[in-house]
Amino acid sequence: MNKKQILITIIAFLLSLAIVFVGKTPNTVPAKILGIYQQANTPRQLYRVYLAGKSIGVIESEQELAEYIDFKQQQLKEKYKVDKVYAPNDLDVIKEITYNETILSVEDIYQKIEDIMGSSSFTVDGYEIKINGIEKTSEDGTKTKTPDVTIYVLDKDIFTNSVRKTVTAFIDSDQYDAYLNDTQKELAENEEGTIIENINIENNIVIKQTRIPAGGMIYQTEEELSKYLLFGTTKEQESYIVQAGDTIEEISYNNKLSTEEFLIANTNFKTSQDLLYPGQEVKLGLISPVFDLVELQHVVSRKVEYMGTIYQNDDTQYVGYEKVIQEGQDGLNLVTEKRQLVNGEIKDIVPAGSEEIIPMVNKIVSRGTKQYQVYNPNIDVPVGIGSWVWPTVTPYTISSPYGWRWGKLHEGLDISSIAYGSPIKAANNGVVVESSYTDTNGNYIIIKHSNGYYTMYAHMASRTKRYGDVVMANDQIGTAGRSGFASGVHLHFGLYNGYPFRGGVALNPYATIFR
Repeated sequence: MNKKQILITIIAFLLSLAIVFVGKTPNTVPAKILGIYQQANTPRQLYRVYLAGKSIGVIESEQELAEYIDFKQQQLKEKYKVDKVYAPNDLDVIKEITYNETILSVEDIYQKIEDIMGSSSFTVDGYEIKINGIEKTSEDGTKTKTPDVTIYVLDKDIFTNSVRKTVTAFIDSDQYDAYLNDTQKELAENEEGTIIENINIENNIVIKQTRIPAGGMIYQTEEELSKYLLFGTTKEQESYIVQAGDTIEEISYNNKLSTEEFLIANTNFKTSQDLLYPGQEVKLGLISPVFDLVELQHVVSRKVEYMGTIYQNDDTQYVGYEKVIQEGQDGLNLVTEKRQLVNGEIKDIVPAGSEEIIPMVNKIVSRGTKQYQVYNPNIDVPVGIGSWVWPTVTPYTISSPYGWRWGKLHEGLDISSIAYGSPIKAANNGVVVESSYTDTNGNYIIIKHSNGYYTMYAHMASRTKRYGDVVMANDQIGTAGRSGFASGVHLHFGLYNGYPFRGGVALNPYATIFR
């Protein structure tokens, strides 16, 4: 082979190599690069984590995140004595198919949760109890809604037993059990007693088994939750150390409590007459129940029908002259009532029957009506002080006495168990200085008497006396009703030394004029 042939052969070989090299370029030289591209664009199943609706990253395993949270929260497990701790309620893990995504570790996601919400956001198995608020009307007619309340417990029995403890703060436990078990004893003929007709919680309560936030207030004992349900707080209540000579009534009044409120806060006492001993500690907490307990009672009791006084006017004798024509006598009736109580406080009493046991006889008195001078309503009362008389028909029930009630002084007596439209009478001689209507008092009258006394009559259905009218004891001034801020038919009767609400001082009618 000559040199020319050799050169042609070499050139042909090199060309064939070039052709082979060029033809395989797409399948050989970029192979590694092509492999990486394919891997990045291969779909993968991952899990995107959202906290409060916002994405905080992607992880490979939802299960690993759950296990890591449970592992890291040993302190919460010990605190609540639970076997497992879970993610926050507003954490969502959504499965998705993704391509080019940065994958975080469960440790990174956990740290993000703690940084954003803190460890208190993690949850445990328990119960969420929602007590919905109810609409109430204040004395001035304003309508407000009590707040909704959410309670967390690990064991539903804690809530159930706490409700029972709260209920039996208002209702005798034996009576409550008899009502629940339908074993209340029926009343025999002429027998006194109380039968519970119905008990219900006015608020709507929803109990749901769910995962509850470990950072919230989780009630673990009945005592703690019962305190909250009764007082509206878990703070320690004020207390008082009994001194020698103290009585429940005195301690209650001096600390702006009614005796009923004192007994509710101190369930170891049954009545206001229970004895105290020096050094004894009692609670002074003002109850503020989270829910309203409504109780309907059928009550049969013997009540005195106090004798009335019938006056015969004698215009030949001066005012202040009185002579008894006939002595009277108190009667005795067996009275049946329907009562509604809310959180232990009587809200309404409806008379349902009365049977006479001993007849009542009215006292008859002749009294002088001749006046010494012409009356000027701005100067003096033209009719002197006489005998005080009860302002309503009898028998009756005092549904709310004079004294403190829910942190506010109740300046009078609420006289209930009287029929709508029954007569309301002046308690003594005097002159009408107010006869009007307000949203709170409804139809009311204020009478000025001698010796600086004033009496007030509120919530009447009607008024039969006007400003400037001179009245004598036992004169009808209106009729019983429930006007103004009143939950049932009753008369609010107030006694004052000085003009009411203008510097006058409220007095207890029982202790002052009806002793």
